[in-house]
Amino acid sequence: DVSKIQCTEEDSNFPTVDRGELPFLIFENINGVEELLITPPFSATSLKRIEEIPVRTDSEMGAVMFDVDDTRRSLGLEGEERVIDNGVLQKPPLSTPTTAKVEEIRPPQTEEGEKEKPSENEEIVDEKKGFGWKGLGSRLIIFDKRLKEYKYVVREPGLSEEEKKLKDEIIRLFKLLADIPVFDVGEKEKQIILERALNQIIEDNDIAIPEESRDRIFYYIMRDFIGYGRIDIPMKDSEVEDISCDGHSVPIFVHHRKYQSIETNIKFENGEELDSFVVRLAQICGKQISVYAPIVDGKLPDGSRLQATLSKTVTDESTFTIRRFRDDPLTPVDLIENGTMSLEMAAYFWLAIEHGASILYCGGTASGKTSALNALSLFIPPSHKIVSIEDTREVNLPHKNWIAGTTREGFSITEEEKSGKDIDMFDLLKAALRQRPRVIIVGEVRGREAYSLFQAMATGHTSYATIHAGSIHTLIQRLENPPISLPRALLTSLDIIVFINAIPVGGKLIRRITNVTEIIKMDPDTKQLIFMQPFRWISKVDDRFEFTGNSKILTNIRLMNDWDEKRLKREMENRMNVLRWMIENKVRTYKEVGAIIAEYYKDPETVLKDPGAVLKRIHDEEKREEYERIKKIEEMKEDKKTEEKGILKLLSLRRGK
Repeated sequence: DVSKIQCTEEDSNFPTVDRGELPFLIFENINGVEELLITPPFSATSLKRIEEIPVRTDSEMGAVMFDVDDTRRSLGLEGEERVIDNGVLQKPPLSTPTTAKVEEIRPPQTEEGEKEKPSENEEIVDEKKGFGWKGLGSRLIIFDKRLKEYKYVVREPGLSEEEKKLKDEIIRLFKLLADIPVFDVGEKEKQIILERALNQIIEDNDIAIPEESRDRIFYYIMRDFIGYGRIDIPMKDSEVEDISCDGHSVPIFVHHRKYQSIETNIKFENGEELDSFVVRLAQICGKQISVYAPIVDGKLPDGSRLQATLSKTVTDESTFTIRRFRDDPLTPVDLIENGTMSLEMAAYFWLAIEHGASILYCGGTASGKTSALNALSLFIPPSHKIVSIEDTREVNLPHKNWIAGTTREGFSITEEEKSGKDIDMFDLLKAALRQRPRVIIVGEVRGREAYSLFQAMATGHTSYATIHAGSIHTLIQRLENPPISLPRALLTSLDIIVFINAIPVGGKLIRRITNVTEIIKMDPDTKQLIFMQPFRWISKVDDRFEFTGNSKILTNIRLMNDWDEKRLKREMENRMNVLRWMIENKVRTYKEVGAIIAEYYKDPETVLKDPGAVLKRIHDEEKREEYERIKKIEEMKEDKKTEEKGILKLLSLRRGK
């Protein structure tokens, strides 16, 4: 299994190995590949194990390639491995690192049947069930009264020693016998195909599995082959925003939507397992990670963003951070219920977005800028063409006429050997302007793309974006200075500035839109921008929003539509009534909220008169789509031809690679 041998001797003949002196032997356990590096003779008298010899850099070694089998025979490594004792090769086995297995991630401690139970000082504050195969997994949020801390606890079914042996045997046979062409199918389809393959293997090999054990064993096989191994439950928990691993010696941390950054009971057993897992994550993203290229940025199949490093290179241990992509993002209904904005403020944004106002969302890190942008973008009329541009895919809209663009790096191992062009935000924005969009959404502006974005605003393109800024003065400084360097006159193309802050209250962070600012004009004499503030948040104590009654945007909308004050007020109230009805009737998914808003644009009177009938029609359509999906799955089950030929559609592991 050794893939490469390097010798530093410039002579092409293999160096003679004396018993008193042994060449460097370094086994690399990376990506399931072992590398044997051989350097000039080195006195090994003081060394007990070969792997204790210090590693030399590539620059110190002029490498010559040798045949693997001949080299192993020359070193006496064929069949048996050796240990050095007083400079002499002896027979006891050398414990070289085991080849990393990217197909399988070993199950967690809960396999032993040990489920964490809350102690007297711990209180369960939240529980969610139904994760994994047959819903056997669950998670708890536990509050430690003594430490005053929350903990994210994963619970998985326990396996006996006999069940663990059965599981390992089934996996071994599956790897040997399964023929798996790779192409895209949904997760439920993968489960059906994998279940069928596993049952066939069990039947063909006469493996006796008690019925009560089958689901528990299948839980771990499904989790490790189709899911994300140890972190499968956090990856499928809609409340988790980020997952962070700082090494195998410390627990994994998650950033919970409600409880912020909290520790979990998930921990890798050793560095090799974590290295293998990081390699697997990189492969799922279609990337490679190695000692040569130890840092990877990639996108997982569900849209989540991965940043990973490999151990003993840029970090002491392998690490990874996953920024989750939300399948079900926040909606205006969620923002109102969470207190992020008021009902009246939501109606104001609805009218403003409907009439093409450009908005910039400002705030600090994790203040909720992108969540607010995504939620309020549901007010975009369904007929408008939308182009979104992001580094990390976060925007998720129900609109059909929507192009979602993300940046990418050129294909390379190093900057010097780069092939393929980097596609940055500026390139995507230039391309977007040629696609005739009605609305442009930029995930975050921080460079030269800001100039093009404001030029687009000036030429009539409705634009939404986020930026890091805590106040109006900080914002102007950022926009007017490098690397953005916007002329002040161009800032008047922007209509609304929304400031969002994460405010600590009672040990928790609450997110509030602290003020909404409109840009009126620039004074021609002083060159100062003139602002108006229609909404503002009043203190932690009151925790309420105040409408000042002055809004240039609402005035322009009234004049544009030839409305009087009463008509403007009625339009605001109509939209507030629709939002209020959705809150009262627990209508909160982005598809439902987006569909009702879209129906309001088509037929506002029907929605105002009977929103329940509109919602029922939407649900009926969803049921039809679900029926078609289930029908497709049933057809797959009955597909005898597929079963006979053993065509198993499994995407979790790209075995062809």
